[in-house]
Amino acid sequence: MGIDRRVARTRTALYDALVALIRAKDYAAITVEDILAEANVGRSTFYAHFTSKDDLLQRSLERLRDLLVGVQQGSGHGADGSNWDPARALFEHVGEYADVQAALAGGHGGAVLREAVDKVLADVLRQAMGVGPAGGLPRELVIQHMVATFNTTLRWWFEHRPAMTPAEADALFRQLLLRGLPRDAVAPFIAAAD
Repeated sequence: MGIDRRVARTRTALYDALVALIRAKDYAAITVEDILAEANVGRSTFYAHFTSKDDLLQRSLERLRDLLVGVQQGSGHGADGSNWDPARALFEHVGEYADVQAALAGGHGGAVLREAVDKVLADVLRQAMGVGPAGGLPRELVIQHMVATFNTTLRWWFEHRPAMTPAEADALFRQLLLRGLPRDAVAPFIAAAD
């Protein structure tokens, strides 16, 4: 059974208010009162849905989960009409909210956001992969590797190549996941078997 429309509208108003405030001021300076005023929602209503602004930030990623699950199930399409896959959709979504990501990057909000994104990604992957080993490797190890590689690519993108498009960041992510690193790149860390 779906969520009540009034509840969905209230949560959307609160999520949107938080994003607007993050775009306007430092996350640490945002108070629940600021969120209430921006969303035009009462205190009791806020606390009926969320325990804190951190909880609101974490749970705002439910929309991201819905996007990824929808895309994974084949219902999502790119702006050019082509089918998206979850990884590409995620890079596109992050690109759309790059300013919010940058605003949260260094502070407590960034840590809350990274943890929530990690959880969403891992949960979506668990659902998509089913149970048992993945390609002969432990399932959880594969999931953690994909999440870590996504985070590494994302962080590198924003810190070193912010002008790069989401499609270009996605291509680098795919190369790291599908082809791995060349032998000469890993030689300083591990001995390559011949």
